[in-house]
Amino acid sequence: MNRKILIAVIAAALLVATACSFPLVSSRSEEDVAEAVAETVQAAMAQTQAAATYTPLPTLTPYPTYTPVSQQKPPLPPQPTVKPCNAADFVSETIEDNTVFAPGEDFTKTWRLKNVGTCTWNPNYDFVFASGDRMGGAKTTDLDQYVKPGESVDFEIDMTAPSDPDTYTGYWKLRSDDGEYFSQVYVQIKVKKSFAVTSVDLDADPNSYSGDCAAPISFDVDAEITASSSGKVTYYWDRSVGGHTSTKSVTFDSAGTKTVSTTYTIDAPVTDTYTIELYVDTPNHQNFGPLEIDVECTGP
Repeated sequence: MNRKILIAVIAAALLVATACSFPLVSSRSEEDVAEAVAETVQAAMAQTQAAATYTPLPTLTPYPTYTPVSQQKPPLPPQPTVKPCNAADFVSETIEDNTVFAPGEDFTKTWRLKNVGTCTWNPNYDFVFASGDRMGGAKTTDLDQYVKPGESVDFEIDMTAPSDPDTYTGYWKLRSDDGEYFSQVYVQIKVKKSFAVTSVDLDADPNSYSGDCAAPISFDVDAEITASSSGKVTYYWDRSVGGHTSTKSVTFDSAGTKTVSTTYTIDAPVTDTYTIELYVDTPNHQNFGPLEIDVECTGP
């Protein structure tokens, strides 16, 4: 039996029993109670029958999940780089880093810089010592010319190697007419007291020629090499005609001067000025010279 009908029957039975327990209730009231019970049972049975015949509604297909359209903005185009008024690029220099000098040796450091800013450098710009080892260089060097954007200019500083063996580094900067510092450069050298070539004197025999140039002509060239102390010097001769010779060496037992020689032969001489240099590879990495030899060709 359906649970709801069972509950309704039990409730009806309780009502009947209750009605019989009170003698003051009239027979008319008992009939009303019985009728109410019957209506309750019928209502419960009707509800059960309706539940048995209920057909559920079909399941609705859910709408697809909504995906919002991306609101990301497209990237902005790259912005042009704004060039500063004062700027310089390094182009070249003389005196390579860690070049060896003898104590007290003079040298000239040159930097070539290019104006890559938007302002023209004028004579009120200057090149100033910033920090480090000045090595006798000028504190301030005036520009003394106009340098337009895109043009290059050389800055030269005369210096002297310190007396004590060590590595020395000095920094210089450009300074604009309104006091702005920009584009730092530097020089770095080594001073070695123990061994260095301090000078080379060149001479030729003969030191010029005038005559018939039908045959090759030769010159005996001497180089007096002076060293600061004992050590080994490696060198080669560098000629304007014929390139350079193979590398040779000379050893010093103490400080002093030694002479090395070569023969400079010109195979097809013409009227011209010929040159020859001595390149000291160790310890200086330096050219000495040139020695000039004048040739004048005469004849039919």
